[in-house]
Amino acid sequence: MNQNYIHTITLYNRIQAADSEDRKEHWKRTVLLNCFWKAQVNTGFNGTQASVQNTYVTRIPEDERYLPYAEYIKNPEGYFTVSQGDIVIYGECTEEITGASGQTAAQILNHHKPNAFKVTAFSDNTKFPIAKHYRLGG
Repeated sequence: MNQNYIHTITLYNRIQAADSEDRKEHWKRTVLLNCFWKAQVNTGFNGTQASVQNTYVTRIPEDERYLPYAEYIKNPEGYFTVSQGDIVIYGECTEEITGASGQTAAQILNHHKPNAFKVTAFSDNTKFPIAKHYRLGG
C-alpha cells in the first residue's frame, strides 16, 4: 500500500431526487480508511485583485464496494459511489445529512470547513496496472 494513504475520510453520496423512489434527495454516509488527503491554499491574481481558494485532492484505493452511480442508485446499501456534488469530510464523521434544520448538506459542509469539500472532479483510475484508485477533487 502507498505510504501516503493513511487518512480516514467520510464520503456523503447524494442520491438525486429524480433517482429516488420518493422523489426526494437522500444522502448516504460511508467512512473510508487508508485514503490520501491533500488540502492546499491557492492564491490567484487578477489585475489588482487577489483571491484565495482552497483546493482538495482525495484518493481512495480501489475498493470492491465502489459502484458507478447508475448501479449504486439501484442498491446503495453496503456500497459507495462518487459523483459531482458529493461531500468529503476529513476524518470520521458521524453526522447524517437529513435535510432537517442543522443537518442540511450545506450546514454539514460548512461546519467542517476547511477540512471538507464538495466534489467537483472525479476520475476512476482503476484501469492502471498499479496504484489503482479513485481521485476526487474540489
